[in-house]
Amino acid sequence: MNWRKSLITIVILVILFILSALLYMVFAGMEEQTEDKQREEIKLFVKTDKVTYSTNQAKIVETGRLSSQHSVDLSAEVQGEILPGHVTLQEGTKFKKGDLLVRIFDEEAQNNLKASKSRFLNAIAGILPDIKIDYPGSYRKYEDFFNSVKINEPLPPLPEADSDAEKIFLASRNILNDYFSIKSSEVRLSKYALYAPFDGSYTKVYLEPGSVANPGSRIASMIRTDKLELEVPVRIDDAYWINIGDRVQVSTKDRNISWTGTVVRKSDFMDPANQAITVYIALSPGKEKPLFQGQYLLAEFAAKTLAGSMVIPRNAVFETNKVYIVVEGKLKKEEIEVLKTNETSVIFSGLPPGADIVVEPLVNAKEGFNAEILKQP
Repeated sequence: MNWRKSLITIVILVILFILSALLYMVFAGMEEQTEDKQREEIKLFVKTDKVTYSTNQAKIVETGRLSSQHSVDLSAEVQGEILPGHVTLQEGTKFKKGDLLVRIFDEEAQNNLKASKSRFLNAIAGILPDIKIDYPGSYRKYEDFFNSVKINEPLPPLPEADSDAEKIFLASRNILNDYFSIKSSEVRLSKYALYAPFDGSYTKVYLEPGSVANPGSRIASMIRTDKLELEVPVRIDDAYWINIGDRVQVSTKDRNISWTGTVVRKSDFMDPANQAITVYIALSPGKEKPLFQGQYLLAEFAAKTLAGSMVIPRNAVFETNKVYIVVEGKLKKEEIEVLKTNETSVIFSGLPPGADIVVEPLVNAKEGFNAEILKQP
């Protein structure tokens, strides 16, 4: 009995499986017929152009951010109270090259230097009688050197020894050591006055006049304002066309104000985030056309010639490199070779000449839909 029940169960399952398969095939056929019927019923009116190849100019237009060629910190190398210079120590203050930016209290350093020079003069005066006796030929040059030393002025060059014996004599009296110690102190004294290395302005002030600076203390940050660079990210495909020394037309986004720049360098690495390299364009502001760090500008590089190409609207291309053409009244999907992508257009090749290419975006369109070409006015 059990085997009969098992057999009946198996037969029933087989019958159900066959019925399910038949029903699936019927419904699938109905869906295909419905989709084919919908495609036959839908008719799109599309705007097309005949594929005609010619020579086109490919422009590279990108947006970049302006930055200074020099952005440095004004730091103290000596210790002392910060005193005002010729330029107000405040953010946004402009200065010219050579302006005294900051002074650091230096009276103690000056007095120490004067004391060192006084002791040095005393040492020179002490050796002059010995030089007159032992090295009479050199006496005049050391006497002239002694007379030329001024307490408030830098030391003049030390006369060169005419012989090894004369050099040993000077070294034994610490003349050489004292001379170069004073020259080192003169260099150190010069660090108490900080002058502007270029035309620029302060971007950040960390210490105000009256504060005490230590060696290495940051006093302010400043940028150069007469030499600026536009940092433009460029896609790698376009970067091959750009060379150092190329002239670039730079303008504001509304194109009302423009400047002429020069490509000064290209980065040799790619930003992994946007797959672009950075091109640096040198710019100089004018009196009536100032430039500001952080400003965004348009950079239009020299046009390149693309022979055997055609231009279509960018929104007519989908899935990166696909377009629709009309063949015997139906839409057909084709791939193109994109040569250059611009802001609103694409330069391409790869389609047979004379083909009717759709030059407008199609919503919910599919390959095989009926299409009627709109007549051009």
